[in-house]
Amino acid sequence: MDETSTRSSRSISTVLVVEDEHLMRRLLARFISNQQTQVLLAADGEEAIAIYRHHKREISVVLLDLGLPKIPGWEVFNIMKEENPHVRVVVATGYLEPELKSRMHDAGVEHFIEKPYMLTKLAETLRKAMDQP
Repeated sequence: MDETSTRSSRSISTVLVVEDEHLMRRLLARFISNQQTQVLLAADGEEAIAIYRHHKREISVVLLDLGLPKIPGWEVFNIMKEENPHVRVVVATGYLEPELKSRMHDAGVEHFIEKPYMLTKLAETLRKAMDQP
């Protein structure tokens, strides 16, 4: 493998998008894949956990909606955190109580994005999460 292909394979990131709204999942998948990033999709908390367990070594960051069917997003985060203490998560939500946001930050969530968000802001936030040490 030459230096160019090594560099390009390192630059491929994978984002797990956890979003229960079908049209939003499709939009996010299309947008994120256009950013030279692979995308995995989950429609609920159970599916998110199963996908994360199977692909955790490949996943660079999780875009996590909090209002999910089956298992709420906060519980999903805690389970992922047990699987990998260094999991990188961007929490996407319409409104987040300051107390919960503070607890999530203390638990390791460093990136939040409020819905509705601009796709450019999402790309910037995902990049920051991927680039954090």
